[in-house]
Amino acid sequence: MAKRVEEPLPEMEWTSLIDIIFQLLIFFMVTMSLGTMETRAIQRVKGKMEENLPALPEMEKLSEVENVPAGLLLHTEVEKEGKNAGKLVAYILDQMVPSIEEAKKDTLHTHGPWLLKEAKKRFKRRLDDIFYMGETMPTVEIRAHKDTDFGFILDVMNYASADSVEAVKFRLSWKKGE
Repeated sequence: MAKRVEEPLPEMEWTSLIDIIFQLLIFFMVTMSLGTMETRAIQRVKGKMEENLPALPEMEKLSEVENVPAGLLLHTEVEKEGKNAGKLVAYILDQMVPSIEEAKKDTLHTHGPWLLKEAKKRFKRRLDDIFYMGETMPTVEIRAHKDTDFGFILDVMNYASADSVEAVKFRLSWKKGE
């Protein structure tokens, strides 16, 4: 009987495996530290932003909108009745539906009222539709209630900027005697 010769198993290359594991470890450590730094920075800035926001002057007749521009008017107010009573809602008015009363009569709610989160989506979609149809971009006017979140206004302005709206205006109506 012939003696069987055992062949040695090839040895694994541990060097490259250790290098890859070490690089992954460093990558995740750096990513985690940057993530926590970003979170801390956002928390610090958020507190300061809320402290330093200017107070808007009080408005008169906020629900009455006259002279709707040739473009779009984004109007926010506190809903007085219906399922969203007591909450901030938004309307997107134009030449076809120039008043809140007409928007409320619309059973399809194509111009509002919507809660602010939904209004942002609808406003973005409306601008995208105008942009992709090749129409000239309208002027956008914003008329916001004093309790409207500043982030909502910034998002609307960013949408308008991204879709090449040339002018974003703010509509104010001062209280009498000021």
